[in-house]
Amino acid sequence: MHIQIPFDLRPSSILGFSSDIDDLPDAGIYEFDFGSSRWFPPFSMLLLSIVLTRFRDSRPNSHCQARNHENHTYAAYLGFFRSFGLNHGNSPGAARGSENYVPIQRLSVEDLQRNAAERWIDVGEVVEAKARELTGVLTQTDSGALFDTLAYAIREIIRNTVEHSSSRDVFLCAQHWPSRQEVEVGIADSGIGVRQGLARNTEFRELDNRQAIQAALMPGVSGNPRAGRGANVWQNSGYGLYMTNRICRNGGNFLICSGGDGVEVTSSGKVNLTCKIPGTAVRLLLNTERLPGLREQLGRFRDEGQRAAQSIRGANRSLASTASQMLSADFNLHDS
Repeated sequence: MHIQIPFDLRPSSILGFSSDIDDLPDAGIYEFDFGSSRWFPPFSMLLLSIVLTRFRDSRPNSHCQARNHENHTYAAYLGFFRSFGLNHGNSPGAARGSENYVPIQRLSVEDLQRNAAERWIDVGEVVEAKARELTGVLTQTDSGALFDTLAYAIREIIRNTVEHSSSRDVFLCAQHWPSRQEVEVGIADSGIGVRQGLARNTEFRELDNRQAIQAALMPGVSGNPRAGRGANVWQNSGYGLYMTNRICRNGGNFLICSGGDGVEVTSSGKVNLTCKIPGTAVRLLLNTERLPGLREQLGRFRDEGQRAAQSIRGANRSLASTASQMLSADFNLHDS
């Protein structure tokens, strides 16, 4: 059976594709045609890789093969094809990053946790160091509004995966376009998904998948029923995703999808999405031109979130953890 990969690689197109191929009849061979050369954005590569991996795994008695994949040398270099099992191009993590991109990387959750245990530190510190390392590759600096914001956002998404997803791996890909004043980061896992993660907290156990995704973006909402308690700087507080999506909406875009649903959030509102993917995938799209002026808004985001949490049943109504407030502290130290 011949299957055409969408030429339009916007996330909404790939998510629609994921639903379409899930309904295909059984066949002995599925041939995926990647068509002519085109641009593969970071998040789109991760999302399409997840979709193709899920399809392959759901049909173990069928053979999947590719056609015209040789036309996409840049995607092959970044590790896209091998990320879903096709023997073509670099493996994830093999390509060297540059000042403009971080190729597809696989981060082992077990390795992050082992690293922390061996050094007698919280895994949050290990994730923080990794986020700053990746951000340094993208920005070619170690300070300033862009660096601080990007490092914070990457850290909070990876922390969520490590703490809540039960996933073995985190996949990440990113690119910075200075001429367009834009940065895109894609982060994905194959864990239990947002709904099951939140269901660990009895207050959110009755939410359906779409409700759970919407709730996860609200301040103080966490699958950890003890969120916000304790003196540990890395104590989960339920404010990381909230602050991250507020930052991205500042002239950019935040997208999260998990299971059968997703939501895309911009400064003008929210769009609900339908999909069929395992785990959770997140896209962060930042307008770098707006970042210097973001400092004045961070305190407002935090204060608005704390006030909103007062009316959310089961939310952490205390202050966000020190880790979730780090960005405003960083901005006080680094002007740009």
